Amino acid sequence: MLSLDFVKEFMRIDHDSEDGYLSVLILLAKEVCENYLRHELPKTRVEPIEQAQLLVIAHFYENRSGGPIPQAVYRLLDAYRNEVF
Repeated sequence: MLSLDFVKEFMRIDHDSEDGYLSVLILLAKEVCENYLRHELPKTRVEPIEQAQLLVIAHFYENRSGGPIPQAVYRLLDAYRNEVF
């Protein structure tokens, strides 16, 4: 799972006031990716999956009212997706 420090560095956030919200977004991004992939995230680092999670986090951080997840997330995950549940 992505660390809070890693996400804050990616997002260029240098304060702690939204650490709780970012922690929720980290969990949300993991769940979004696992649901699309139809399996748990691998224990080893897979950069496209990591990038997809970062895009989900950035999307919901910038668009707090929601909105569709960018298609780039799904394109990054497609190669790792199981065909069936």
